[in-house]
Parts: sequence; C-alpha cells; structure tokens
Amino acid sequence: MTRPRPKKNVESGAGETGRLRIISGSLRSRVIEFSTDPRTRPMKDRTREAVFSLLGGKFTGYVAIDLFAGSGILAIESLSRGAAYAIAIEMLPRAAKEITLNAKRLGVEDRIGVFASDTFIWIRDLNDHLKQLSQRFHTDIDAAWCVFVCPPYRLWESHTEALRQLLQQCVDTAPVHSLFAVELDESTPLDILPASLEWQTRGYRPAMMAIGEKSVT
Repeated sequence: MTRPRPKKNVESGAGETGRLRIISGSLRSRVIEFSTDPRTRPMKDRTREAVFSLLGGKFTGYVAIDLFAGSGILAIESLSRGAAYAIAIEMLPRAAKEITLNAKRLGVEDRIGVFASDTFIWIRDLNDHLKQLSQRFHTDIDAAWCVFVCPPYRLWESHTEALRQLLQQCVDTAPVHSLFAVELDESTPLDILPASLEWQTRGYRPAMMAIGEKSVT
C-alpha cells in the first residue's frame, strides 16, 4: 500500500494534511489526520501492518508506549487492537495536540496519555510516569508493555549513544512478556539493540524493523 497522499488543508491554512487509516481492531478503517512535517514522517501502511502482525496482532491488556510518536498512529492503532491504554510522547507541540484531537474524535481520549515532551528527557522518569498513568487509567502497573521506538532516521547517527541507552533502559525496566518494535535506518548497526533480547529484523527500505520480546529469565 502506498503512502497516503497529502491534501491541502484550506480551512486552517496549515499547508498540507496527511491521512492514515487504522488497519485493524475496534477502530478498523477509521482515519486520523495530521499536519505533514518531515520531522514526523509516519510509518508506511504496509510496514505498520507487517509490524503489528510480527508483534502478534492483538494487545489485550498491554500498555502501548509510543516514543517519538509523530502522528500517534502506533499508539492509536494499539488501542484499536485492545491495549489497556497508550502513551504517546512527541516533542513537537502541534503534533502532540493533533494526537489528542484525533483520540478525542475517535472516542479513545480516556485511554491515552499524550506528552508534548522530548523523549530523551521524558524517559528519565519512566517509572514515575507509569505509576501516575496506571492510577489514572485504573490499570495494573505490572501489565506488559508494547514499546515503539521510531525516531527520525538522522537520530540514529547524531544521537547513537542516547538511543542505545534509551533502548537499554526500556528493556531493563519493562515487565516480562513486553514487546519492542524499533524502526532503524537501514544503515544503522544492529549492535545498538540490547543484547539481552533476541531480535527479528525485517527490511522495509529505507527502514529496517527490529522486533523483540522480553522473556522469562
């Protein structure tokens, strides 16, 4: 499936608006809209469909954590597929606001926490954030996570060590049975991925996806 074609947003004067379709679950075929920006490039539909299939397709009871959320489609798709609640972290205020608006329009605003924050800063207080959100959403704090790490490709080169540490922190902190989906630039060395997990990799040019699960040790 090709990337959604942007359309002119005449009413807001915001330039162009992109549209993304939710692939499966309770919100199947519903659409979200977002302002196109190269810094928030969305994952292609065919890649997203393949990634969710590799992750098992359904996320009943999981907590979805969408780092570098962009359009927020991964968080919202996870809710559609049964996640107990989702977290979307996006540093661009406009993009974060659009995630909130789309969640409200789709009727899932009471199941998503949206943070207009730098992911590298937000992640430092990951445990505190999750405790607060588990209370807000009345959900088991020990529920398994499904973590999406899809930063702009350039960060894999410019922020290599910071991303390495972020991934390691997520894996070390996550409950058993948590899932991870990491979108890499196709030239990114795979040794950036935490060695404590076994990773499946698939190429979706110009991206590469790595899928892992935290098993019982």
